[in-house]
Amino acid sequence: MEYKTAKEKISELTRKINYHNKRYYLHDKPEISDGEFDILLKQLIKLENDFPKLKKSTSPSQKVGGFISKSFKKYTHGNKMYSLDNINNLDELQEFIKRVKKTIIDPEFIIEPKFDGASISITYKNGEIDSAATRGDGEIGEEITENIKTIKSVPLKLIGENIPNLIEIRGEVIFPISEFNKFNIDRSNIFSNPRNAAAGSLRQLDSKITASRPLVFVPWGLGLIKDFDIKSEKQFTSLLESWGFNLLGDFKLFKETNDIYKYYESILMLRNEFDYEMDGLVIKLNSIKSQIELGFTSKFPRWAAALKFPSSVAETTIKDFTFQIGRTGIVTPVAELKEVNISGVKVKRATLHNFDQINKLNVNVNDEVLIERAGDVIPKITKISKKINRKKFKAPTICHCCQSELISEGSYLYCKNVSCKEQVLEQISYMVSKKGFNINGLGKNIILNLYNNNLIKLTSDIFNLKAEQIEALEGLGLKSANNIIKEIELKKNIKFKNFINSLSIKLVGETYAKIISENFNTLEDLISANLNDFNSINGMGPEISENLKNFFMEKRNLSNIKSMQKYGVNIIYENFKSISEILLGKKIAITGNFQKFKREDIEKIITLNSGIYVKSISKNTSYLISGENSGSKIDKAAKLNIEILNLNEFLEIVNYKK
Repeated sequence: MEYKTAKEKISELTRKINYHNKRYYLHDKPEISDGEFDILLKQLIKLENDFPKLKKSTSPSQKVGGFISKSFKKYTHGNKMYSLDNINNLDELQEFIKRVKKTIIDPEFIIEPKFDGASISITYKNGEIDSAATRGDGEIGEEITENIKTIKSVPLKLIGENIPNLIEIRGEVIFPISEFNKFNIDRSNIFSNPRNAAAGSLRQLDSKITASRPLVFVPWGLGLIKDFDIKSEKQFTSLLESWGFNLLGDFKLFKETNDIYKYYESILMLRNEFDYEMDGLVIKLNSIKSQIELGFTSKFPRWAAALKFPSSVAETTIKDFTFQIGRTGIVTPVAELKEVNISGVKVKRATLHNFDQINKLNVNVNDEVLIERAGDVIPKITKISKKINRKKFKAPTICHCCQSELISEGSYLYCKNVSCKEQVLEQISYMVSKKGFNINGLGKNIILNLYNNNLIKLTSDIFNLKAEQIEALEGLGLKSANNIIKEIELKKNIKFKNFINSLSIKLVGETYAKIISENFNTLEDLISANLNDFNSINGMGPEISENLKNFFMEKRNLSNIKSMQKYGVNIIYENFKSISEILLGKKIAITGNFQKFKREDIEKIITLNSGIYVKSISKNTSYLISGENSGSKIDKAAKLNIEILNLNEFLEIVNYKK
């Protein structure tokens, strides 16, 4: 690239990045994802490295990040809130540790979660909260003390011993993913992601609004501290817990690079199981003395860095479109892509959810697009990056599987032919999955084999299979056949909510299946219910009510259900309504193992007696039920003077009888 072109490109990237930084930090309304922002920033950094004379001190690549609103009083941090340099692979990790070892002999590192929320700093004087502020530009933030006081996980007064006269606690305010999903749907998707929901909730002029949001504060760092000596990060985390803060995730000590990277890879595999956004891990020197010795650059601490998870965004080209028929007949468009690597996974396909989305994105074959992969699911197209094909996309009118006419309903197309092969196969596959009967050994290939040999045409046919029928199929012997039949027999007992979910009723998934199961005592009551019965259920919309009524009016569906019962399917009815109010208002945690009870059984007993099961210990916890091989919760409960019960003591409280 020529110097003049590079200068123009750097100017353009600088303008874009500054604009998006302002949307992100100041307005809490980002227009692009974090992955897309990272792509822009990487392009800028590469150009500045290639043309160092064009790199300015005011470049976004040199900025800690953040803008200061005029709506809040300015607040000067006691110590600067630095950002972290990124480590993106094993080579960069090795280089970071090599740099540290040039100064520090035999360094020990602590690894902790890196939450994707809103960074804040809280100052305590004589153990009481004095002030709180956003990160801002790292030196000056926005004073939001009253809003921070409303967050339940922020102690207004530190408890315990060894409390400094003055201390700044840095941390992240996060919005749990499960809470965000409920909150955002109820408010017509006002926030683009949990991070922005957290930031937007903090920056409210009315603290009552902040108080109404399910925010969580997670401490991660130390700012200014006076008249107090802390030796290590590990000691600091222990003090935080003793003072009344809640920590999320594990804080592990390591010395060897390979051990650090193995731990990083193990957390990367689990990242989508957490109820909070994580974009990586943080590596820090454990010794505070060593941290002081290494110091800071103008932007980063030299003793810490972010072990970033791989970017989930990439750029590629649409080669074609295909269409999938779902279990309720819905037609889902899928983009066939030029293969691209995202987060270490080779991706060739991306979902487009519905046809309105195709029109909204204005994409077609040969267009260049940005795709995002979140979790172990099919990636999605987020936006077009370069328009190549000027023709407008045309949706199909005929089902590619059964040649039936497709019917348009809002943003979706449906194949209404209930005998459509692809639709039936999807229904059977879903029914035997973990969300339904959880029948192991019946993969899609075996189901297709059974269907093609006319052994199954309805979901109920699964329960009437014989070993000799399966044995006769190509690639399956007597042993495999017997194992499959045995597994089917074992799984004929099914919870009511799972049974409802397995029926493939339009728009009724796991959540609504659970709600329905809690409002009808038996399947017969559900089948005989009318539209008013469905509409009266809290949270049930008119469209779902109509779908339920129509489903149970179809003779084919009723006949299929009767066949299941005839072939031995037994529905287990669980009534989760409270049997007592003995534990009303009590928050109860569990630790350890129990010989005669599964953990979910104890959780159920808590719920049945109007108690609230909680996963972590806090000052608001009423009881801790302790079993064998109890973990660190025991120590924390003791420090917080929480009553610790063995299982028998707990069962006596609730008058449990077998």
